[in-house]
Amino acid sequence: MTDVTLVVKKDDLDPDSVTARLGLQPSAVRLPGVDRWDPGGDADGQWRLQCDERTTRIFSEQLDVILRAAEGCARVLEMLRAEGCETTIIVSGFAGNDSQIVFSGDEMARISRLQTAVKIIPNINER
Repeated sequence: MTDVTLVVKKDDLDPDSVTARLGLQPSAVRLPGVDRWDPGGDADGQWRLQCDERTTRIFSEQLDVILRAAEGCARVLEMLRAEGCETTIIVSGFAGNDSQIVFSGDEMARISRLQTAVKIIPNINER
């Protein structure tokens, strides 16, 4: 089980402004400030577009959904980065039973053209 998320974050981020500029409806947003669920954690404002098993259980399809969305607003993402925002594609999922996440050469090229970092967060909890 995986999910792929495009995240835009900044210490003073206005998520509504990001929504308007990107022209995409986010899956979730968070205003800047202390997170009540993780008081010592990240306090940056965040805008998130997530693709998970509700759309498809196939990783390459999840990644394609997010990459297509990001490619459609690549210029705006570039402008947001120039204004100090951090943009990241986060891949997360359960890592057990010899599971693997494979990126094709084409997928890596698409990510590279977006100039956006990729962060992989495996969940290795015992089940």
